[in-house]
Amino acid sequence: MVYLNNAATSYPKPPSVVKAVTEALETMPSSALRSSLAASDDIMAALREDLATMLHVSHPDRIFFTSGATDALNRLIGGLSFRHATITTDNHNSVLRPIENLKNLEDLEYLEHLEYLDHLDHLDPLDPPDSPSGLLILPHCSNVTGAIHDIATICQKAHQRGMLVLLDAAQSAGCIPIQAEEWGVDLIAFTGHKGLFGPQGTGGFYIRPGVSLRPTLFGGTGRDSSVIRYKDGDWEYEVGTPNMPGLAGLKAGVEYVLQAGVETIFGQLQQQTGWLITQLKGIPKIRLYNSGHHGGESQGPVVSFNIDGLKPADVGYILQNAYGITTRTGLHCAPLIHQQLGITPWGTVRVSLSYHTTQDDLRALVDALQDICQGL
Repeated sequence: MVYLNNAATSYPKPPSVVKAVTEALETMPSSALRSSLAASDDIMAALREDLATMLHVSHPDRIFFTSGATDALNRLIGGLSFRHATITTDNHNSVLRPIENLKNLEDLEYLEHLEYLDHLDHLDPLDPPDSPSGLLILPHCSNVTGAIHDIATICQKAHQRGMLVLLDAAQSAGCIPIQAEEWGVDLIAFTGHKGLFGPQGTGGFYIRPGVSLRPTLFGGTGRDSSVIRYKDGDWEYEVGTPNMPGLAGLKAGVEYVLQAGVETIFGQLQQQTGWLITQLKGIPKIRLYNSGHHGGESQGPVVSFNIDGLKPADVGYILQNAYGITTRTGLHCAPLIHQQLGITPWGTVRVSLSYHTTQDDLRALVDALQDICQGL
């Protein structure tokens, strides 16, 4: 079997991740803690430090854990105060749906103007307002075209417009270098189960110092149970029992990535993705939708395509059942970029790589697609 659906979730996980989760589940909880690990505070603190190293931020205490990127993005969008929002059309539904639905709630009528950009060259500097009142949300790497945006340039333009920048790093954390402070990113949402090789149900967000976020979830924290009403600004962002088996696995995954080196991982993925795109361009009847369609400065480990005369779902079915190759088909929870590319309602066939993808995996895919196209 060949697995090429890592943009959905990475597979296989490193053995150290499986071991860490198992050990967490087998460890007797401490009476003083609400987790399955006696040393849960140490694990979470160490994980924050590792993630701060990976994201290149100097405040690990500004990293908070959630159940994933969707959870993180909803909390950030719902908790930020802004009057204007700019959304790129290659955003995922975990951005599009909170923006389109939260803004219509009676108690959250904070959004006066919403604009969608199909190309970030259209993000021209404007006269900044008296105080920041806008928010720009974009993915670091598109989960459809693989476009990697020039975040440093975009942050500079956005800040000139008085906007905060929220970066969706679901497809980049762990496999594409991130220099958050150097670029000027204000907020980052990330998931644990893709490029970081952690378990599903893990992820989080980073808030740079100085950015105010109202919490959208309240509950037990274990810090001071006598407090019911928080003083303004004295918020807590991690409530309820933490997913310690998941976070233990995520810590092992992040350590695995740091040991391998994000630059090394990215270099391998760029070489493999470039080779695959070159091979697919040489197959008649294959239509590619790579980063050039959305102004990406470079290509991430995601390649989308269609075969003339076949629906994407049919291609995916054939690859899975005749060749043992797992891909992903459809709109990939990113409907606006598909409308822009003119490929709705069927979407694309998406191939996504990880550090564990081999050249033999890619050759098997190319051979299979050549067979399919020759049979048409």
